[in-house]
Amino acid sequence: MGTVKARPSSNVHRLPVRSVPATRASHPFEVCLVAGICLLLAFGPLAFGAVQAWAICVLETGAACLLLLWGAWQVSRPQPSIRVFPVFVPLALFGILIGAQLVFRLSAYWYETWSHALLFTAYGALFFLASQCFSRTVHAMIFAVFFTFFGFGVALFAVAQEFASNGKIYWIVPNRNLGYVYGPYVNHAHYAGLMELLVPIPVVIAMGRLTARPIRLLFGFAALLMGASIFLSRSVGGMVAFSVEIGVLAVFLFRRKSKNRVWLLAALVAALAISLALARPAALIQRLSDIHHPMASGTEGLRVAIVKDSMGMIEQHPVVGWGLGTFPVIYPSFRSFYTNLFVNEAHNDFVQLLVETGILGFSLILIFLFLTYWAGLRSVDHWRSEPRAAIVLAALVGCTGLLIHGLGDFNLQIPANAAIFSAIAAIAATGNAPPLRS
Repeated sequence: MGTVKARPSSNVHRLPVRSVPATRASHPFEVCLVAGICLLLAFGPLAFGAVQAWAICVLETGAACLLLLWGAWQVSRPQPSIRVFPVFVPLALFGILIGAQLVFRLSAYWYETWSHALLFTAYGALFFLASQCFSRTVHAMIFAVFFTFFGFGVALFAVAQEFASNGKIYWIVPNRNLGYVYGPYVNHAHYAGLMELLVPIPVVIAMGRLTARPIRLLFGFAALLMGASIFLSRSVGGMVAFSVEIGVLAVFLFRRKSKNRVWLLAALVAALAISLALARPAALIQRLSDIHHPMASGTEGLRVAIVKDSMGMIEQHPVVGWGLGTFPVIYPSFRSFYTNLFVNEAHNDFVQLLVETGILGFSLILIFLFLTYWAGLRSVDHWRSEPRAAIVLAALVGCTGLLIHGLGDFNLQIPANAAIFSAIAAIAATGNAPPLRS
């Protein structure tokens, strides 16, 4: 193996080749944890978004088992290693707030808060495990490659189901809801939310210098199909969020004076537009024409009404909220319009957070997001040549897309999407930590 030389004036981090044995492999516990996290996160979208009780049980049990596995690994080590990050503080305080809602009976419906607390504990466990496991560069790359292939496979299935649909999920499972099915999800907007989280990964890798050009072309093709499937899903929120992601990446590249990468991003957008123009799906064209009259269908008008009604809920319990998970229970008392449909969510993740956890919970999540972006943005300078920096950049863009979509939908109330968001946010929040290479 030849000696790697670097310029004396270069500020790029050099690999400590002599201090880290090249033959040192990952610990079996570590391998099982990385594989377990990836497989558990992939399970959610395939199980209809993990919205049914059995799927939620699998998600919670799986997270608990992985946490126990991590604990067993630490016990078996001569010197346990726990990485602590500033972002843990607001998450811990948020957990204490939910605990106070339960202990002091501050929730309007104790059981709903208890069941949602268990689910949020699973999200917290996945966030913690991702922060511990994906600090190592090779594991972060495994995560990125796995979810690029996974996202490509789900998008390919979704497009095939779009053009050969019989109205059933997987062509087998009947759709008993009023939502518009796309891919393995009952609601097309939630499918779009999944792709918003995943598509930045192949986009960033395709524009970097991490792999050979033919491999980058494969990643670019995966990004093209995944991005096209967002538009084919006909989710307006998904289209807007994806456009924001592209805009954020373009601004980032301009600020880093990477004009040639801007042209690559523009080429990807052009290829996406051409592929959609050639396909000319009638449903997408109709959906785009409806954007000129967004209130015509009444759906958007109802969402605005729900948000307005929610303001009254916030006024009555402004500090600690009504209790985690209680929105659908309390909302009928504040509803200002008639409908025979069950309003299960606020259709705005931020408003629902305010309703259920009050100003305290909302403020803690804002601090969590601030620390996540603060840490992530400090570690993306060398994204074209450093794998972890590239993956952190993709994670930040993916989180941004889902948060933008959350202004008009409730992707973070879907367990599959919320779990993946937790893991991706953990990668972003721990981006400025020294990489683990041993």
